[in-house]
Amino acid sequence: MNKFREIFFLFKIHHCIKNISIFLPLVAGHSIMSITFYEGIFHFINFTVIASIVYLFNNIKDYRSDTNNKKLRYSINIEHLRGYYIFGVAILSFQLIILLLFAQEVIKVCLLYFLLSMAYNFYFKQKKYLDIIIISIFHLLRIYYGSLAFEIGLSIYFILFCIGIFLMISANKRISEIFKGYENRPYKIIDKRNLEIVQLFFGVFAMLIFLIYSFDSSKNQFFINHYYLYINFLIILLLIGNFIYSQKKKHQDIIEFIYKNKINGVLVLLFFFSFFKNSALL
Repeated sequence: MNKFREIFFLFKIHHCIKNISIFLPLVAGHSIMSITFYEGIFHFINFTVIASIVYLFNNIKDYRSDTNNKKLRYSINIEHLRGYYIFGVAILSFQLIILLLFAQEVIKVCLLYFLLSMAYNFYFKQKKYLDIIIISIFHLLRIYYGSLAFEIGLSIYFILFCIGIFLMISANKRISEIFKGYENRPYKIIDKRNLEIVQLFFGVFAMLIFLIYSFDSSKNQFFINHYYLYINFLIILLLIGNFIYSQKKKHQDIIEFIYKNKINGVLVLLFFFSFFKNSALL
């Protein structure tokens, strides 16, 4: 059981919740009922496997510094690093073969995600501010994957909103690491102010994009009552405002921010309930 637990954290299986974002194009496109359960499970597991291999390689490379940064729930035998890499490449190769047989439309974005992740781990992670952009691209690639897998077009509003949210979250991630004193990071305490400005700017940017979207009359066809979008905007305003304000004290990542505070969790559920309830296409 202990070995299974170590493998679970070595591959960061618990981070698979981030891969739910591959379904966001279905939500934004009012097409959540257009796919089968098995189709959704297949693509969720596929991207989780690809992401887990990336986490494995990252954990191997950063193992020494991570042992100083935080308490790890796994151990790595540094004398057998080659074996870890071979194992990871074998799983990746097997997964790509499956995609060639059953889902060729997403294989390019999976390869791009993997190669960019390797470039990030070995180079971009040490490039101040550029690393924030790369982290945001990882999230955008999840959404692009969902767009290809489920054949859903992405609107400019949706793309810009996601860019704002992901850059806000990425800046916050670095702020949190500064306060935790992480090694192997290019940021120091003097960078905190700049990162807070970046976080605030893109949080406001995301809210403005959603507000403009709410006023766009061309979207009326998608909703039963267009004014419900203003309720969604107010919920987003509360979430982003609370996120930015609370991070000055708690320095949590976005997942902790949502599930460790019941109010935030309720707001997220309320947003999706209102959005789906108001959809004219469901």
